[in-house]
Amino acid sequence: MSEWPDKPPKPVYRPIFGTGDSLAAIAEVVAAAERTLRVFDVSLSNRGFNSPALAEKLREFLVAGRAHRLLIALHETDGLERECPRLLALLRQFPMSIEIHRTLAQARNANDPFVVADDHSVWHQKHYEQPRAIVALHSPPDALPIVQRFDEIWDLSEPAVSATTLGL
Repeated sequence: MSEWPDKPPKPVYRPIFGTGDSLAAIAEVVAAAERTLRVFDVSLSNRGFNSPALAEKLREFLVAGRAHRLLIALHETDGLERECPRLLALLRQFPMSIEIHRTLAQARNANDPFVVADDHSVWHQKHYEQPRAIVALHSPPDALPIVQRFDEIWDLSEPAVSATTLGL
């Protein structure tokens, strides 16, 4: 069921040039999610996933539906306890809704972090070492290739962090 009863919102596309704008754009993409959030990053450092506001948006998303999913693929998962304790608290609260994987093989070559809401909204950074990114809201043509890219990365990853392995 869509939250757009009459017609979908008009697509929005804009370039991002700094970290602050990226954090705001990531929050916008998370807020646009209706069923599935897909996240790829090197480590989630400096992405706002430990901010109280984004953690609350993620909690609201997960509470809104039993079938809602948050899928995260990372190159490095070691710093999550230090960098994102709020995200890990959500993992403990919603262990069936959140999966965190570590990339393997060719997926370790990916260097363009992104967050995708369903199949329509995306924040995509061109390279993790550069501040340039884009955000496209309610734009399936912009989101679809990133969803496909996530699926390829996910296929070349393994479960890395679970609610039962926290605290090791």
